[in-house]
Amino acid sequence: MLKRGYTRETNIRRDRLGHWFDGEVPIEHPNLIRSFASWIDRAPDGRFCLLNDIHWVYATIEGAPYFVRSVAVDAEGLELRLSGDRVERLDPATLRLDGEGQLWCDVRGGRVPARFESDAANQLADHFVEDDQGIALRIGDALVHPPQVEDPLAGWDPSKGHVES
Repeated sequence: MLKRGYTRETNIRRDRLGHWFDGEVPIEHPNLIRSFASWIDRAPDGRFCLLNDIHWVYATIEGAPYFVRSVAVDAEGLELRLSGDRVERLDPATLRLDGEGQLWCDVRGGRVPARFESDAANQLADHFVEDDQGIALRIGDALVHPPQVEDPLAGWDPSKGHVES
Protein backbone atom coordinates (compact mmCIF):
# COMPACT_ATOMS: atom_id res chain seq x y z
CA MET A 1 0.00 0.00 0.00
CA LEU A 2 1.29 3.44 -0.90
CA LYS A 3 1.61 6.06 1.78
CA ARG A 4 -0.72 9.02 1.52
CA GLY A 5 0.73 11.74 -0.71
CA TYR A 6 2.86 9.34 -2.75
CA THR A 7 2.14 8.53 -6.37
CA ARG A 8 3.28 6.08 -8.99
CA GLU A 9 3.20 8.81 -11.67
CA THR A 10 6.62 10.01 -12.84
CA ASN A 11 8.19 12.10 -15.60
CA ILE A 12 10.50 9.21 -16.52
CA ARG A 13 10.38 8.39 -20.21
CA ARG A 14 12.33 6.49 -22.81
CA ASP A 15 12.35 7.63 -26.42
CA ARG A 16 12.07 5.26 -29.36
CA LEU A 17 15.86 5.11 -29.70
CA GLY A 18 16.32 3.92 -26.11
CA HIS A 19 17.42 7.21 -24.50
CA TRP A 20 16.10 7.85 -21.00
CA PHE A 21 14.88 11.18 -19.61
CA ASP A 22 13.45 12.62 -16.41
CA GLY A 23 11.12 15.12 -18.03
CA GLU A 24 13.41 16.83 -20.53
CA VAL A 25 16.63 16.11 -18.60
CA PRO A 26 18.67 13.23 -20.08
CA ILE A 27 19.49 10.39 -17.71
CA GLU A 28 23.12 9.52 -18.30
CA HIS A 29 24.25 7.25 -15.46
CA PRO A 30 25.01 3.87 -17.13
CA ASN A 31 23.88 1.70 -14.19
CA LEU A 32 20.59 3.58 -13.88
CA ILE A 33 20.01 3.30 -17.63
CA ARG A 34 20.71 -0.46 -17.54
CA SER A 35 18.42 -0.89 -14.52
CA PHE A 36 15.56 1.09 -16.06
CA ALA A 37 15.94 -0.87 -19.32
CA SER A 38 15.64 -4.17 -17.45
CA TRP A 39 12.69 -3.08 -15.29
CA ILE A 40 10.20 -2.29 -18.07
CA ASP A 41 6.98 -4.20 -17.45
CA ARG A 42 3.21 -3.67 -17.35
CA ALA A 43 1.35 -2.15 -14.43
CA PRO A 44 -1.91 -3.80 -13.34
CA ASP A 45 -3.84 -1.32 -15.55
CA GLY A 46 -1.77 -2.23 -18.65
CA ARG A 47 0.34 0.93 -18.75
CA PHE A 48 4.11 0.59 -18.99
CA CYS A 49 5.99 0.84 -15.73
CA LEU A 50 9.39 0.28 -14.19
CA LEU A 51 9.12 -2.68 -11.82
CA ASN A 52 11.86 -3.85 -9.49
CA ASP A 53 11.89 -6.04 -6.38
CA ILE A 54 10.82 -3.16 -4.15
CA HIS A 55 8.40 -0.92 -6.02
CA TRP A 56 6.98 0.12 -9.40
CA VAL A 57 6.26 3.46 -11.03
CA TYR A 58 4.69 4.49 -14.32
CA ALA A 59 7.03 5.42 -17.17
CA THR A 60 6.38 6.56 -20.72
CA ILE A 61 7.94 4.17 -23.22
CA GLU A 62 8.07 5.25 -26.85
CA GLY A 63 8.64 2.61 -29.54
CA ALA A 64 9.67 -0.92 -28.67
CA PRO A 65 9.84 -1.42 -24.89
CA TYR A 66 12.63 -3.99 -25.28
CA PHE A 67 15.22 -4.53 -27.99
CA VAL A 68 16.49 -8.03 -28.82
CA ARG A 69 20.26 -7.41 -29.01
CA SER A 70 21.41 -10.95 -29.85
CA VAL A 71 20.13 -14.50 -30.20
CA ALA A 72 21.65 -17.84 -29.24
CA VAL A 73 20.24 -20.96 -30.90
CA ASP A 74 20.41 -24.18 -28.89
CA ALA A 75 18.63 -27.54 -28.70
CA GLU A 76 15.81 -26.00 -26.64
CA GLY A 77 15.10 -23.13 -29.04
CA LEU A 78 16.22 -19.53 -28.91
CA GLU A 79 17.69 -17.57 -26.04
CA LEU A 80 17.28 -13.80 -26.38
CA ARG A 81 19.65 -11.20 -24.93
CA LEU A 82 17.54 -8.10 -24.42
CA SER A 83 18.19 -4.48 -23.65
CA GLY A 84 18.94 -4.04 -19.96
CA ASP A 85 20.99 -7.27 -20.06
CA ARG A 86 17.88 -9.42 -19.57
CA VAL A 87 18.09 -12.96 -20.94
CA GLU A 88 14.91 -14.87 -21.78
CA ARG A 89 13.75 -17.84 -23.82
CA LEU A 90 11.75 -16.99 -26.95
CA ASP A 91 8.09 -17.94 -26.99
CA PRO A 92 7.79 -18.70 -30.73
CA ALA A 93 4.01 -18.13 -30.68
CA THR A 94 4.63 -14.42 -30.09
CA LEU A 95 6.77 -13.83 -33.20
CA ARG A 96 5.40 -11.34 -35.71
CA LEU A 97 6.56 -9.01 -38.47
CA ASP A 98 5.69 -5.34 -38.67
CA GLY A 99 4.85 -3.50 -41.89
CA GLU A 100 8.55 -2.83 -42.51
CA GLY A 101 9.48 -6.51 -42.17
CA GLN A 102 11.06 -6.15 -38.72
CA LEU A 103 10.75 -9.11 -36.38
CA TRP A 104 9.02 -8.71 -33.00
CA CYS A 105 8.15 -11.00 -30.10
CA ASP A 106 6.81 -10.69 -26.56
CA VAL A 107 8.90 -11.01 -23.41
CA ARG A 108 8.32 -10.80 -19.64
CA GLY A 109 5.81 -13.64 -19.76
CA GLY A 110 4.06 -12.20 -22.83
CA ARG A 111 3.37 -8.82 -21.21
CA VAL A 112 5.85 -6.63 -23.13
CA PRO A 113 6.79 -6.39 -26.84
CA ALA A 114 10.40 -6.56 -28.03
CA ARG A 115 11.83 -5.63 -31.45
CA PHE A 116 14.74 -7.55 -32.93
CA GLU A 117 17.64 -5.28 -33.80
CA SER A 118 19.28 -5.93 -37.17
CA ASP A 119 22.22 -7.87 -35.68
CA ALA A 120 19.87 -10.19 -33.77
CA ALA A 121 17.66 -10.78 -36.82
CA ASN A 122 20.75 -11.46 -38.94
CA GLN A 123 21.87 -14.13 -36.47
CA LEU A 124 18.72 -16.03 -37.48
CA ALA A 125 19.34 -15.79 -41.24
CA ASP A 126 20.30 -19.47 -41.58
CA HIS A 127 17.09 -20.49 -39.79
CA PHE A 128 14.65 -18.75 -42.15
CA VAL A 129 13.06 -20.85 -44.88
CA GLU A 130 10.39 -20.20 -47.46
CA ASP A 131 7.55 -22.62 -48.10
CA ASP A 132 4.11 -22.49 -49.71
CA GLN A 133 2.84 -20.43 -46.75
CA GLY A 134 5.61 -17.84 -47.01
CA ILE A 135 8.59 -17.04 -44.81
CA ALA A 136 9.08 -19.27 -41.76
CA LEU A 137 11.61 -19.56 -38.98
CA ARG A 138 12.83 -23.07 -38.19
CA ILE A 139 13.19 -23.52 -34.44
CA GLY A 140 14.20 -27.09 -33.68
CA ASP A 141 11.62 -29.30 -35.43
CA ALA A 142 8.99 -26.54 -35.62
CA LEU A 143 8.31 -24.07 -38.40
CA VAL A 144 7.06 -20.71 -37.19
CA HIS A 145 5.26 -18.49 -39.70
CA PRO A 146 5.32 -15.03 -38.11
CA PRO A 147 2.17 -13.15 -39.13
CA GLN A 148 2.48 -9.62 -40.48
CA VAL A 149 0.76 -7.08 -38.24
CA GLU A 150 0.06 -3.42 -38.80
CA ASP A 151 1.07 -2.32 -35.30
CA PRO A 152 3.30 -4.74 -33.37
CA LEU A 153 2.73 -2.76 -30.16
CA ALA A 154 -1.07 -2.78 -30.15
CA GLY A 155 -3.27 -5.56 -28.95
CA TRP A 156 -1.07 -8.54 -29.77
CA ASP A 157 -2.62 -11.74 -28.49
CA PRO A 158 0.04 -14.47 -28.09
CA SER A 159 -2.68 -17.15 -28.15
CA LYS A 160 -3.13 -16.39 -31.88
CA GLY A 161 0.46 -17.19 -32.79
CA HIS A 162 1.28 -19.38 -35.76
CA VAL A 163 3.46 -22.33 -34.73
CA GLU A 164 3.39 -25.65 -36.54
CA SER A 165 5.14 -28.80 -35.41
